[in-house]
Amino acid sequence: MSCCECKVTQDTGHGSILYSILNRDALCPQAREDTTAAHRCCSCASMRKLVAIRAPQSVIRAACEVLLKTFRFVKNVPCFRGLPADDQLRLVRNSWAPLLLLGLVQDSVDFDTVETQKPSLLHEILTHDADRRERTAGAAQHPGVPLCDVQSIQMFLVKCRGLTITVKEHAFLKGAILFTPVPELECQEYIHALQREAERALYEHVGNRGNASRSGKLRVVLSTLRAVDPDAVAGLFLRPVTGTSSIDEHVLAMFCER
Repeated sequence: MSCCECKVTQDTGHGSILYSILNRDALCPQAREDTTAAHRCCSCASMRKLVAIRAPQSVIRAACEVLLKTFRFVKNVPCFRGLPADDQLRLVRNSWAPLLLLGLVQDSVDFDTVETQKPSLLHEILTHDADRRERTAGAAQHPGVPLCDVQSIQMFLVKCRGLTITVKEHAFLKGAILFTPVPELECQEYIHALQREAERALYEHVGNRGNASRSGKLRVVLSTLRAVDPDAVAGLFLRPVTGTSSIDEHVLAMFCER
């Protein structure tokens, strides 16, 4: 399914992308205007535009410190320490990205982005095979993350800071995210029970403060965290450091640090 409602020419024999690019100047003036307007209005433009962190050294260092601090918190949770080692690793692999975003909120880590250079579509088509081998061999030059993904992350951070989440609420949110059941867990039912208990404790704590609307806002925070794209988070905060290395291996190595 297309990510937008952009219209594509359907003429037989003339519908390829390469044909359209090479014959763009042959379009009548009205057609050129319509095409330009369509590109301006296209809702998937932010999917094509790639961005990266403007000051990567300081921001990525802060993000890594947040992740290490989060892992120290996780290791100190008695229910987590009692789980089999394989279950611990599966939970960390599944939850590190939303936990990192929660940590960024808690530590007030902010960042600006800058648009990255991306090869033109024609360049990619004409040099596809050679470029793909080059990019695979040297992916330290990470092209960036889709603008729409980054904007979603930034909006989430802003909204959470607006809620002024307390230390106790952060702890309950982390527990609800950490104990999200995933396939192949040895203690699946127990972990699911831990997740339900963390959520119950969160809403009970908020209810005792007499703020009914806050429970709904924190439910939205939880659902948003569970929908976080780990690839977008990794692309922003880890891929510039790991290059072609496995993100999972890098994250688990950080978790296993003493």
